[in-house]
Amino acid sequence: MCLTLSNAVAVLDHQNGRPPGPGYTRTQHHIGYVGPGDLWCPDPEGMPHTVITVTRRAGRIVLTDQYGVAYRYLAGVVIGTAVPDPRFRTGPFRALQARAA
Repeated sequence: MCLTLSNAVAVLDHQNGRPPGPGYTRTQHHIGYVGPGDLWCPDPEGMPHTVITVTRRAGRIVLTDQYGVAYRYLAGVVIGTAVPDPRFRTGPFRALQARAA
């Protein structure tokens, strides 16, 4: 499943009419919606990471980022995510997503 503003549990900083930040809107999603190519925030104050792989086993989900670092979560939790702003056609997050695909 793809992360969107409409399937987010919470939309944290989206503003219609002007870009919310550096090309993305901070959101929160159920971890089950996250898939390769999506952006998520392992550090709430940091920049989003791109999900490269998702491993699901026995009530746990492991997200691996573009640096090869694995982050373990319980299935069913809500995590910090980011949705690319469609008003930005290029940028570092689009480039990271293209490499992840």
